Amino acid sequence: MVTTETFPAIGHVYEARFGELAFHLQFDANGSTMRFAPADAPDFAEAEAVTYRATAIRACVFMVTWSEADGTTVTHVEDFENGIVHTNITKPDHSFLNLSGGWSLLT
Repeated sequence: MVTTETFPAIGHVYEARFGELAFHLQFDANGSTMRFAPADAPDFAEAEAVTYRATAIRACVFMVTWSEADGTTVTHVEDFENGIVHTNITKPDHSFLNLSGGWSLLT
């Protein structure tokens, strides 16, 4: 199980930016729930809450996975040291997205 000592995102909001496409991710203090919303959303009031799993790859790098209500599955590799995020997304229609971008702490 990840803890605040090992997974730096717990209790914080991060931005994942893939060019013009950007999302804010709010990691709850419980270490297992996260909400995400488009970066231009005013807050997380309409955001979907998901249960995620964070697995340490090495110091400051984590693989984070979750499933969304519509069946979308997401895998992130979040590099907190270098500010990079890689994502692989499988949508309900089985189409696949593979993106890399910036990873930054907002709050």
